[in-house]
Amino acid sequence: MSFDPKTSILWEMNWTVLFICLMFLIFSFWKKPSRIMMIYVELINQITKQFKIALKTTKDSSESIFISLFMMILFLNMMGLFPNIFTPSSHITLNLIISFPLWVGFMIFGWTNFTKKMLSHLVPNGTPTALISFMVLIEMISNIIRPLTLSIRLMANMVSGHLLLTLMGNLMQNSSFLLVILLIFIQSILSSLELGVAFIQAYVFCMLLTLYSNDSDFN
Repeated sequence: MSFDPKTSILWEMNWTVLFICLMFLIFSFWKKPSRIMMIYVELINQITKQFKIALKTTKDSSESIFISLFMMILFLNMMGLFPNIFTPSSHITLNLIISFPLWVGFMIFGWTNFTKKMLSHLVPNGTPTALISFMVLIEMISNIIRPLTLSIRLMANMVSGHLLLTLMGNLMQNSSFLLVILLIFIQSILSSLELGVAFIQAYVFCMLLTLYSNDSDFN
């Protein structure tokens, strides 16, 4: 079920995990913040500092977009570690839905407002004259496939860990008692590592989007 995206209304509604994060908004309405809310606020403050450093522009609060996106992807990655819960970020469809519109927006903004600088950005400094046309082609291809590579990176990292945990869990069915104990110990370690992967991949995904934003903003 962790890799099954079926959305049958009566049986399986795995994609509804996308909306479970809205249930946690209730923590913000308490008069005194809970420990979960305090950790959440501190995490946002630390991530905000990182995005402010990465983003060149200081004219608006554009880091709010990336912070919201980071928290959503982090929540989806971590929810996939619970048994029988689908991981939406392990499917390239959702990742492309997130990355492609943002990339298109960055490109439209950059080519509309800084056309000459965007053209010059296709040729790295120090490129020999004979290789200019070749480098332009490479840079264009590299730029075009950015949303795809970004989506595949997140999908591959989430699927690999979940798949390993699933295979080890299936191996326990016909194993001896000692082997089961060993597999449980290994799975516990891998689950701890997957928590770190969930955080790192959400951070890398959003940080790369900020870099793509900087490439189209020459203010």
